[in-house]
Amino acid sequence: MQIGFALFNALAVGMAIFLVAAGITLIFGMLRILNISHGSIFMVGAYIAFTVVGIEPGSISWLLVGGLVAGGVLAVAGLCINFGVFRRLRHVDEAYSLIATFAMLMICNGLVKLVWGVNYHSVSAPDALAGAIFLGPVLVPAYSLFIIGMGIATFLALEILIHRSRIGKVVRAIAHDEWMSNLAGINTPLVYALVVMAAFFLAGMAGGMLLPNQSVSPLLFESYLLQSFMVVIIGGLGNIRGAFIASVMLGLVDGVNFLIMPELPGLLIYFLLVTFLLWRPQGLFWQPGADTAGHTEKAPDPTSIPSAMPVRLSPQIACIIALVAVLVASMPIYVNEGFLFIAGFAMVEALLALSWNFLFGYVGLATFGHAAFFGIGAYFVGFLLRDYGVSFPLLLAGATALGALSAMIVGLVALRRTSGIALGILTLSLGEILRRIINYSKTLGSDDGLSGIPRPTLEFGLFSLDLSSERAYFWFLCVACAAVALLLRALTVSRFGRMMVSTRQDPVRAEFLGINVQRVRLTAFAISGAVAALAGALHAPWAQIVTPDTVSYLHSTQPMLNTLLGGSGFFWGPLVGSVAFSTLGYATRTLAGLSEVISGLIVLVVVLGAPGGILGIGKQLGIFRAKRPQAGSPDDAREGAHP
Repeated sequence: MQIGFALFNALAVGMAIFLVAAGITLIFGMLRILNISHGSIFMVGAYIAFTVVGIEPGSISWLLVGGLVAGGVLAVAGLCINFGVFRRLRHVDEAYSLIATFAMLMICNGLVKLVWGVNYHSVSAPDALAGAIFLGPVLVPAYSLFIIGMGIATFLALEILIHRSRIGKVVRAIAHDEWMSNLAGINTPLVYALVVMAAFFLAGMAGGMLLPNQSVSPLLFESYLLQSFMVVIIGGLGNIRGAFIASVMLGLVDGVNFLIMPELPGLLIYFLLVTFLLWRPQGLFWQPGADTAGHTEKAPDPTSIPSAMPVRLSPQIACIIALVAVLVASMPIYVNEGFLFIAGFAMVEALLALSWNFLFGYVGLATFGHAAFFGIGAYFVGFLLRDYGVSFPLLLAGATALGALSAMIVGLVALRRTSGIALGILTLSLGEILRRIINYSKTLGSDDGLSGIPRPTLEFGLFSLDLSSERAYFWFLCVACAAVALLLRALTVSRFGRMMVSTRQDPVRAEFLGINVQRVRLTAFAISGAVAALAGALHAPWAQIVTPDTVSYLHSTQPMLNTLLGGSGFFWGPLVGSVAFSTLGYATRTLAGLSEVISGLIVLVVVLGAPGGILGIGKQLGIFRAKRPQAGSPDDAREGAHP
């Protein structure tokens, strides 16, 4: 009976995942945009339905009304978002579209907090679904039967619509070849708009139908977000049938996880995804045009690639930079402790963002689990420094080596089998596996993390340097972060830096010229992981606590946002973006939700209107420019490659 109940519950979980994932699958199948904000759209739908039905919907029909109202409101919102956002993202680099949709996620989350508050709400199932019934010897909750029925009904409706109707043939024709569809007289913009509206309607409907399935809170978007991505990846990007089968698979794996490893819930799902991505990165049912490891990568926009040449600054700008450096170094003298902590945190985040852009900007690899390396360094230093008092310089060196080794191992496997979105989801999954292991590790503090991490004292034989005070460690952070950033910059303007840029611009031509593209990518991956781990190692004594959130996928998005806001086409762009985000966060820290709305709007405007970021605007104004190589030099051929 226990096995029967677990299998039935697994099927209900799978159908719930499919209800949420169907909208993501539709949008990717048509627009080739993996909408990270879909979890937040689902959450908004749940809140709208909650506003309609309250905490005790009296009947199934009233619950359906709440779902239909939520779906209708979000369908209208989807129409506006399609014309304002999605239409502009269809022909840009996938990393930019992912970050733009994450900005939408931030806006939705902030609006939920501003409109509905941060309290938790529980919604009861309608009276007709509150009990349980026997299916043979198995006692089954009536609400679970309802969810299974809704999932199957949604799949059948989409299956008929996409594969058995005329509008479905039109949709599939556009997805396969937009140019020929236009020649045939099909109104492709209208079809795109209808598909987006349908995807948003499904998200809102799912939010209403799943109201009694979980608490309604600003954290609801996390409940199905990652599982929905897994369904889309395993099923095959944009394939409804694959998404349905993958949902059932995930539900069954979750049920097995509950039976054999109840102390580690959800862990087997991530192992399944990693295994599947390495075995079949294109998914169960590959869609024409979908991003796979074997697909030809899009040629990058040359203006988005950082220069591998030194930058020439005007004397005025050089003086301003020197003045800013002096002001930052003297902060402990004239700012309060709260602002000083934010400044130190911004420096660490800037170093993490520089390490991420070392991969994205110069090699063209976007990872979604970069915080895992940061967390490895933070936990390594925090644990050994607190419990064993190991020498801090030795810990920094060990964290750097451990980050490089971890990245090398991940890169050896991932870079050979995946690319593009599959690579991003794979690294995200590995990061989530690490976070869940930490969550249930008593040695590492479980959910509470490692607290009470001391700030160290550096011993130099004849003298020592006490970093226990906030001022002293802040100055140490300034020196350490500046030194690592300058070393990283020196590497990007070296011969290896030019090889990285060549690899991103045209990997086929780079191979023809004798560059080992795979080795360059793997080396860059290892260096990026080492710097990220070092940033985590510096963070642990500064914050004096390390929690599993340090490793979460939400933290992994921060270096992306910092990079895009500052300008991914510039080495120092992530630093500028980190300062801007930290300033925004500090200025709006007292207003729940407002910080996320403002930050999300700024990122969205930058991605849509000024992809070059803040420094890109500065370049257009002629504030700085790259030093021109001498005529006839080996770098002369690269003159037009950098912004």
